[in-house]
Amino acid sequence: KEREGRQEPEPANLPAVSEVRRVIDDYQNVGLSLRSHPVSFIRDALAARGVIPAAWLRDEARTPMGMSVTVAGMVLVRQRPGTASGIIFITIEDETGIANLIVRPHIYERHRSAARHGILITAKGRIERQGQVVHLLVRSIRDATQQVQDLHAASRNFR
Repeated sequence: KEREGRQEPEPANLPAVSEVRRVIDDYQNVGLSLRSHPVSFIRDALAARGVIPAAWLRDEARTPMGMSVTVAGMVLVRQRPGTASGIIFITIEDETGIANLIVRPHIYERHRSAARHGILITAKGRIERQGQVVHLLVRSIRDATQQVQDLHAASRNFR
């Protein structure tokens, strides 16, 4: 193409950006995304391992007091109040809502790396209910961040 005597370059033929890549870029740059939640891309794999959505925790008939469950989510908050005798409170979020985790000091020490540094974690524990407030008393934590990073790597389609 010519414009005012100059040759215009042809537009580059680049591969389309995947939805996974867009969401991950949003999280890396802004810390959230209005598109989708990263956990939604691995929900099928999580469900195959028995990991339940956070929204199920609100349903007492589905997840009664004392039931053992596993949830997964992006870590929103980690708190260690000085008045809590070393207990760590972690709030995670998946595509359906949030889950509040209670991590006792010996569990924290056993799973320190995942509990302290995991961006996406899975937590197994026992449900505790106090009225409308639901917590998961954690028995184990795993860092599942790699599952989302694997999606990121898989979405690169350079040819």
